[in-house]
Amino acid sequence: MASTAKGLTIAQRPNGSWRAQIRKVGFPYESRDFLTHEQADEWGLHRLGEIQTTGRLVNRRPAERTTLEEVIKKYIDEVTKQRPGLASRIAEETRLKRFLREESWLCGHAIAYLTTEHFETWRDRRLTENPSRGRVVKIRQCETVKSPKKPKTTIAPGTVIREMTLLKRVLDFAIKKFKLASNPMDDVERPSAVDDREVTLEPAEWNALMDACHDSSNIWLAPAVELAVEIGARRGSLLKLQWVDVNLRQAYVTLRGVKNSRKPSEIRNVQVGLSPRAIEILSSLPQSPDQRVLPVAQDALSSAFKRARSKAGLNHLRFHDLRHLFAARLVEADWGILDLMRQGDWRDPKSVKRYYAARGEHLGKKLAGLNDSRSRD
Repeated sequence: MASTAKGLTIAQRPNGSWRAQIRKVGFPYESRDFLTHEQADEWGLHRLGEIQTTGRLVNRRPAERTTLEEVIKKYIDEVTKQRPGLASRIAEETRLKRFLREESWLCGHAIAYLTTEHFETWRDRRLTENPSRGRVVKIRQCETVKSPKKPKTTIAPGTVIREMTLLKRVLDFAIKKFKLASNPMDDVERPSAVDDREVTLEPAEWNALMDACHDSSNIWLAPAVELAVEIGARRGSLLKLQWVDVNLRQAYVTLRGVKNSRKPSEIRNVQVGLSPRAIEILSSLPQSPDQRVLPVAQDALSSAFKRARSKAGLNHLRFHDLRHLFAARLVEADWGILDLMRQGDWRDPKSVKRYYAARGEHLGKKLAGLNDSRSRD
């Protein structure tokens, strides 16, 4: 019998195997048999290290018997498919299925044996890969042609960061579901990326966009675009909005089933205010039989918006960029950060920063106001 560290005892059994035993006050007894003394010693020291770093001794058997592939599939069924937003479900499931398909070697590991180094190697390789190019376009039943190939580029750091965030969530899920001791993604450094979009529209550009929206054959496009800028709601929330959730007299609406990245299985309802222009728009809309405020399919709205932005010469503009315009308006109106977060349904100031796009002119006026106050003193 030998002891290599306090709390760890290794003894050879009659059949020639070696048994590592962990006895520490305040923690449950644990033992395991190995073919060699070295294996027993390595396992025991690793388990003692877990106690030291996490303050708990977790039963590793489920994590040792479960592969990353099994965890990802379980996550898709229990988390991804429960997300209220269709676009979020599709995007997340697509990323995870790509990982299963293209990272089979890593997915074959039991999660208990995944290390930070595994994911650092994956991250570094991913940053050197080329995104898939050459979309197949259907022309006739028996004829296909590939669109012209663009110059080869590597995967954008922002894409890799989003994939890392998703993998971290998967492994956090494994900690709860399969008793994984710690998340190896916690210590993986993220690549640097300038991923914020600073979107502003000059008055003439905004007028051109709205003229194109009003000229659209889709009668719901113009009110959807204006409401997105007036109240800051996401496209999915606007399309789910029903008249029963609209309170014109008290100037607010209830957005139901809004995006919830932190707890996707939890349905969140959020009340946001209505501007005078938003009330005016809502008051002018007819009530549809299904009681939706904007009774239009997401694909139809997206297609109409793309045609309108192209007509206005704003091909860079995305529908989600309307939230940038909304946030910039509130910032320039000197809204406090808490009110801004509440109206835009942002959970932390870091999220608001991605949408913050105050004009230099606005900042100059604030500095001028600071000088005016000093001169009065």
